[in-house]
Amino acid sequence: MFARPELEAFLEVVQARSIQAAATHSGRSRATYHRALNTLEEDLGTELLRRGPGQRQAELTPAGEALAIRARALLERWDQGLANLHDALGQPRGVRVGAMVGAFDLLADLILELLAQDPLMPLRLKELPGAALQDHVLRGDVDLGFGTADPAGPPKGLRFTPLGPLPFAVILPAAQAPLFPAALRLSDLDEVPMVVHRAGPAREHLEREFAAAGALTLVPLVEVESTPRLVDMVARGFGPAVVSRVRLSFLPEGVVARPLLDGPQPLRAGVYMRRGARLSGPAKLLVTRARARFQALAEAPFPR
Repeated sequence: MFARPELEAFLEVVQARSIQAAATHSGRSRATYHRALNTLEEDLGTELLRRGPGQRQAELTPAGEALAIRARALLERWDQGLANLHDALGQPRGVRVGAMVGAFDLLADLILELLAQDPLMPLRLKELPGAALQDHVLRGDVDLGFGTADPAGPPKGLRFTPLGPLPFAVILPAAQAPLFPAALRLSDLDEVPMVVHRAGPAREHLEREFAAAGALTLVPLVEVESTPRLVDMVARGFGPAVVSRVRLSFLPEGVVARPLLDGPQPLRAGVYMRRGARLSGPAKLLVTRARARFQALAEAPFPR
Protein backbone atom coordinates (compact mmCIF):
# COMPACT_ATOMS: atom_id res chain seq x y z
CA MET A 1 0.00 0.00 0.00
CA PHE A 2 1.32 3.42 -0.86
CA ALA A 3 2.24 5.97 1.81
CA ARG A 4 2.89 9.68 2.09
CA PRO A 5 6.27 9.66 0.22
CA GLU A 6 4.60 8.23 -2.89
CA LEU A 7 1.93 10.93 -2.87
CA GLU A 8 4.54 13.65 -2.40
CA ALA A 9 6.63 12.26 -5.28
CA PHE A 10 3.56 12.15 -7.52
CA LEU A 11 2.72 15.79 -6.76
CA GLU A 12 6.31 16.84 -7.46
CA VAL A 13 6.07 15.22 -10.91
CA VAL A 14 2.72 16.94 -11.50
CA GLN A 15 4.24 20.31 -10.53
CA ALA A 16 7.36 19.83 -12.66
CA ARG A 17 5.42 18.33 -15.60
CA SER A 18 7.90 15.47 -15.99
CA ILE A 19 9.88 12.91 -14.01
CA GLN A 20 13.17 14.30 -15.32
CA ALA A 21 12.31 17.86 -14.27
CA ALA A 22 11.18 16.69 -10.82
CA ALA A 23 14.42 14.75 -10.35
CA THR A 24 16.51 17.72 -11.48
CA HIS A 25 14.74 20.06 -9.07
CA SER A 26 14.84 17.75 -6.02
CA GLY A 27 18.19 16.07 -6.61
CA ARG A 28 16.63 12.62 -6.29
CA SER A 29 16.96 9.95 -8.98
CA ARG A 30 14.42 9.29 -11.71
CA ALA A 31 14.25 5.71 -10.43
CA THR A 32 12.86 7.01 -7.12
CA TYR A 33 10.00 8.72 -8.94
CA HIS A 34 9.36 5.72 -11.19
CA ARG A 35 9.10 3.46 -8.13
CA ALA A 36 6.70 5.83 -6.40
CA LEU A 37 4.48 6.13 -9.47
CA ASN A 38 4.51 2.37 -10.07
CA THR A 39 3.47 1.77 -6.46
CA LEU A 40 0.59 4.25 -6.78
CA GLU A 41 -0.63 2.84 -10.07
CA GLU A 42 -0.44 -0.75 -8.81
CA ASP A 43 -2.30 0.01 -5.58
CA LEU A 44 -4.93 2.17 -7.28
CA GLY A 45 -5.25 -0.12 -10.27
CA THR A 46 -5.13 2.66 -12.84
CA GLU A 47 -2.75 4.65 -15.02
CA LEU A 48 -1.92 8.11 -13.67
CA LEU A 49 0.53 9.55 -16.22
CA ARG A 50 0.68 9.12 -19.97
CA ARG A 51 3.44 10.21 -22.32
CA GLY A 52 3.27 9.61 -26.03
CA PRO A 53 6.24 8.95 -28.36
CA GLY A 54 8.45 12.01 -28.62
CA GLN A 55 6.70 13.87 -25.80
CA ARG A 56 8.98 15.32 -23.12
CA GLN A 57 6.20 16.26 -20.71
CA ALA A 58 3.85 13.72 -19.17
CA GLU A 59 0.09 14.23 -19.32
CA LEU A 60 -2.21 13.35 -16.45
CA THR A 61 -4.90 10.82 -17.13
CA PRO A 62 -8.37 11.60 -15.72
CA ALA A 63 -7.49 9.38 -12.77
CA GLY A 64 -4.21 11.27 -12.34
CA GLU A 65 -6.01 14.62 -12.31
CA ALA A 66 -8.44 13.36 -9.67
CA LEU A 67 -5.59 12.03 -7.54
CA ALA A 68 -3.65 15.31 -7.77
CA ILE A 69 -6.62 17.22 -6.31
CA ARG A 70 -7.29 14.70 -3.55
CA ALA A 71 -3.62 14.12 -2.72
CA ARG A 72 -3.05 17.79 -1.95
CA ALA A 73 -6.10 17.90 0.30
CA LEU A 74 -5.07 14.66 2.00
CA LEU A 75 -1.55 15.90 2.75
CA GLU A 76 -2.89 19.21 4.06
CA ARG A 77 -5.21 17.36 6.46
CA TRP A 78 -2.34 15.11 7.51
CA ASP A 79 -0.09 18.11 8.25
CA GLN A 80 -2.84 19.85 10.19
CA GLY A 81 -3.55 16.68 12.12
CA LEU A 82 0.10 16.37 13.11
CA ALA A 83 0.17 20.00 14.19
CA ASN A 84 -2.97 19.51 16.29
CA LEU A 85 -1.43 16.39 17.82
CA HIS A 86 1.63 18.37 18.90
CA ASP A 87 -0.69 20.90 20.54
CA ALA A 88 -2.74 18.22 22.29
CA LEU A 89 0.29 16.58 23.87
CA GLY A 90 0.69 19.43 26.31
CA GLN A 91 2.01 22.93 26.78
CA PRO A 92 5.39 23.10 25.01
CA ARG A 93 8.40 24.26 26.99
CA GLY A 94 10.71 25.41 24.24
CA VAL A 95 10.37 27.44 21.08
CA ARG A 96 10.73 26.60 17.40
CA VAL A 97 11.46 29.67 15.28
CA GLY A 98 11.34 30.10 11.54
CA ALA A 99 12.54 33.29 9.87
CA MET A 100 12.86 34.53 6.34
CA VAL A 101 16.35 34.21 4.91
CA GLY A 102 18.54 36.94 6.36
CA ALA A 103 16.24 37.87 9.25
CA PHE A 104 17.91 35.90 12.04
CA ASP A 105 20.50 38.57 12.72
CA LEU A 106 17.63 40.83 13.86
CA LEU A 107 16.51 38.16 16.36
CA ALA A 108 19.78 36.55 17.38
CA ASP A 109 20.46 38.51 20.56
CA LEU A 110 16.83 38.08 21.71
CA ILE A 111 17.08 34.31 21.29
CA LEU A 112 20.42 34.26 23.10
CA GLU A 113 18.79 36.11 26.00
CA LEU A 114 16.22 33.30 26.27
CA LEU A 115 18.98 30.70 26.26
CA ALA A 116 20.87 32.59 28.95
CA GLN A 117 17.79 32.31 31.19
CA ASP A 118 17.29 28.62 30.39
CA PRO A 119 20.40 27.01 28.79
CA LEU A 120 18.62 23.64 28.45
CA MET A 121 15.49 25.08 26.83
CA PRO A 122 14.50 23.09 23.73
CA LEU A 123 15.21 25.39 20.80
CA ARG A 124 15.00 24.98 17.05
CA LEU A 125 15.83 27.64 14.48
CA LYS A 126 15.11 27.44 10.76
CA GLU A 127 16.02 29.93 8.07
CA LEU A 128 13.41 29.60 5.33
CA PRO A 129 12.63 31.10 1.93
CA GLY A 130 9.72 33.52 2.19
CA ALA A 131 7.50 31.27 0.07
CA ALA A 132 8.03 28.32 2.44
CA LEU A 133 7.63 30.16 5.76
CA GLN A 134 3.83 29.96 5.95
CA ASP A 135 3.82 26.26 4.99
CA HIS A 136 6.23 25.38 7.79
CA VAL A 137 4.09 27.21 10.34
CA LEU A 138 0.93 25.51 9.06
CA ARG A 139 2.57 22.08 9.32
CA GLY A 140 3.66 22.77 12.88
CA ASP A 141 7.37 22.54 12.02
CA VAL A 142 7.85 25.92 13.70
CA ASP A 143 5.77 27.79 16.28
CA LEU A 144 6.69 31.29 15.14
CA GLY A 145 7.36 32.41 11.59
CA PHE A 146 9.01 35.83 11.35
CA GLY A 147 8.40 37.38 7.94
CA THR A 148 6.41 39.98 6.05
CA ALA A 149 2.67 40.29 5.62
CA ASP A 150 1.10 38.57 2.64
CA PRO A 151 -0.86 41.18 0.61
CA ALA A 152 -3.67 38.63 0.26
CA GLY A 153 -3.81 38.12 4.03
CA PRO A 154 -2.70 35.09 6.06
CA PRO A 155 -3.73 31.67 4.74
CA LYS A 156 -6.54 29.76 6.40
CA GLY A 157 -5.35 28.37 9.71
CA LEU A 158 -2.77 31.09 10.34
CA ARG A 159 -2.84 34.46 12.08
CA PHE A 160 -0.39 37.29 11.54
CA THR A 161 0.75 39.49 14.42
CA PRO A 162 2.28 42.69 13.02
CA LEU A 163 5.48 44.13 14.42
CA GLY A 164 5.44 47.31 12.34
CA PRO A 165 6.14 48.84 8.92
CA LEU A 166 9.41 48.46 7.03
CA PRO A 167 10.13 51.80 5.31
CA PHE A 168 13.02 51.77 2.87
CA ALA A 169 16.35 53.61 2.69
CA VAL A 170 19.39 53.53 0.41
CA ILE A 171 22.83 52.25 1.37
CA LEU A 172 25.95 53.15 -0.59
CA PRO A 173 29.59 52.15 -0.67
CA ALA A 174 31.44 54.94 1.13
CA ALA A 175 33.57 55.60 -1.95
CA GLN A 176 30.45 56.22 -4.04
CA ALA A 177 28.61 58.39 -1.49
CA PRO A 178 29.90 61.73 -2.90
CA LEU A 179 28.25 60.86 -6.22
CA PHE A 180 24.75 60.92 -4.72
CA PRO A 181 22.64 63.60 -2.99
CA ALA A 182 22.11 63.68 0.78
CA ALA A 183 18.59 62.30 0.28
CA LEU A 184 17.70 60.21 -2.76
CA ARG A 185 14.75 59.64 -5.02
CA LEU A 186 14.33 56.65 -7.29
CA SER A 187 15.31 58.84 -10.22
CA ASP A 188 18.77 59.15 -8.67
CA LEU A 189 19.12 55.37 -9.10
CA ASP A 190 17.98 55.30 -12.73
CA GLU A 191 20.34 53.07 -14.76
CA VAL A 192 22.73 52.86 -11.77
CA PRO A 193 24.20 49.34 -11.35
CA MET A 194 22.78 48.10 -8.03
CA VAL A 195 22.91 45.23 -5.58
CA VAL A 196 19.44 43.67 -5.35
CA HIS A 197 17.66 40.64 -3.95
CA ARG A 198 17.38 37.81 -6.42
CA ALA A 199 13.68 37.39 -5.61
CA GLY A 200 11.12 38.07 -2.88
CA PRO A 201 8.81 40.89 -1.74
CA ALA A 202 11.50 43.58 -1.56
CA ARG A 203 12.66 42.87 -5.13
CA GLU A 204 9.07 42.80 -6.41
CA HIS A 205 8.31 46.12 -4.70
CA LEU A 206 11.39 47.74 -6.18
CA GLU A 207 10.65 46.53 -9.70
CA ARG A 208 7.06 47.77 -9.51
CA GLU A 209 8.15 51.21 -8.34
CA PHE A 210 10.74 51.56 -11.09
CA ALA A 211 8.13 50.53 -13.66
CA ALA A 212 5.50 52.89 -12.21
CA ALA A 213 7.94 55.80 -12.33
CA GLY A 214 7.88 55.72 -16.12
CA ALA A 215 11.21 55.82 -17.89
CA LEU A 216 13.35 54.60 -14.96
CA THR A 217 15.50 51.51 -15.48
CA LEU A 218 16.52 49.13 -12.69
CA VAL A 219 19.97 47.70 -13.41
CA PRO A 220 20.82 44.63 -11.27
CA LEU A 221 24.59 44.31 -11.05
CA VAL A 222 24.66 41.74 -8.22
CA GLU A 223 21.70 39.55 -7.22
CA VAL A 224 21.81 37.90 -3.79
CA GLU A 225 19.60 35.66 -1.66
CA SER A 226 19.56 37.56 1.64
CA THR A 227 19.79 41.08 3.06
CA PRO A 228 23.02 40.42 5.03
CA ARG A 229 24.65 39.30 1.79
CA LEU A 230 23.26 42.39 0.06
CA VAL A 231 24.85 44.65 2.70
CA ASP A 232 28.13 42.75 2.34
CA MET A 233 28.19 43.36 -1.42
CA VAL A 234 27.58 47.09 -0.88
CA ALA A 235 30.40 47.18 1.69
CA ARG A 236 32.69 45.59 -0.91
CA GLY A 237 31.95 48.45 -3.27
CA PHE A 238 29.67 46.89 -5.86
CA GLY A 239 27.06 49.66 -5.73
CA PRO A 240 23.99 50.99 -3.90
CA ALA A 241 21.07 48.97 -2.60
CA VAL A 242 17.62 49.60 -1.15
CA VAL A 243 17.04 48.11 2.32
CA SER A 244 14.58 48.51 5.18
CA ARG A 245 15.42 51.16 7.79
CA VAL A 246 15.64 48.59 10.59
CA ARG A 247 18.69 47.20 8.80
CA LEU A 248 20.57 50.50 9.22
CA SER A 249 21.43 49.69 12.84
CA PHE A 250 23.55 46.76 11.62
CA LEU A 251 25.66 48.37 8.90
CA PRO A 252 29.39 47.58 8.75
CA GLU A 253 32.20 50.03 8.14
CA GLY A 254 32.37 51.35 4.62
CA VAL A 255 28.61 51.61 4.11
CA VAL A 256 26.76 54.95 4.11
CA ALA A 257 22.98 55.28 4.61
CA ARG A 258 20.80 57.86 2.89
CA PRO A 259 17.04 58.58 3.16
CA LEU A 260 14.85 57.49 0.23
CA LEU A 261 12.22 60.19 -0.33
CA ASP A 262 9.98 58.12 -2.59
CA GLY A 263 10.11 54.51 -3.69
CA PRO A 264 8.35 51.31 -2.60
CA GLN A 265 5.58 51.36 -0.02
CA PRO A 266 6.77 49.85 3.27
CA LEU A 267 6.37 46.14 3.81
CA ARG A 268 4.86 45.01 7.12
CA ALA A 269 6.97 42.85 9.39
CA GLY A 270 5.31 40.39 11.72
CA VAL A 271 4.96 36.87 13.06
CA TYR A 272 2.88 34.02 11.64
CA MET A 273 1.32 31.60 14.13
CA ARG A 274 -1.19 28.79 13.82
CA ARG A 275 -4.68 29.68 14.96
CA GLY A 276 -5.53 27.95 18.21
CA ALA A 277 -1.96 26.79 18.85
CA ARG A 278 -0.68 27.04 22.40
CA LEU A 279 2.64 28.83 22.65
CA SER A 280 5.25 28.22 25.31
CA GLY A 281 6.23 30.96 27.72
CA PRO A 282 9.55 31.53 25.89
CA ALA A 283 7.74 31.79 22.54
CA LYS A 284 5.35 34.44 23.90
CA LEU A 285 8.25 36.30 25.47
CA LEU A 286 10.18 36.26 22.18
CA VAL A 287 7.24 37.84 20.33
CA THR A 288 6.92 40.56 23.00
CA ARG A 289 10.64 41.34 22.92
CA ALA A 290 10.74 41.23 19.11
CA ARG A 291 7.96 43.84 18.95
CA ALA A 292 9.82 46.12 21.37
CA ARG A 293 13.12 45.63 19.52
CA PHE A 294 11.51 46.35 16.18
CA GLN A 295 9.95 49.57 17.42
CA ALA A 296 13.27 50.70 18.88
CA LEU A 297 15.07 50.05 15.60
CA ALA A 298 12.34 51.76 13.55
CA GLU A 299 12.52 54.87 15.75
CA ALA A 300 16.32 55.07 15.92
CA PRO A 301 17.85 58.27 14.49
CA PHE A 302 19.00 58.04 10.89
CA PRO A 303 22.73 57.15 10.95
CA ARG A 304 25.12 59.85 9.80
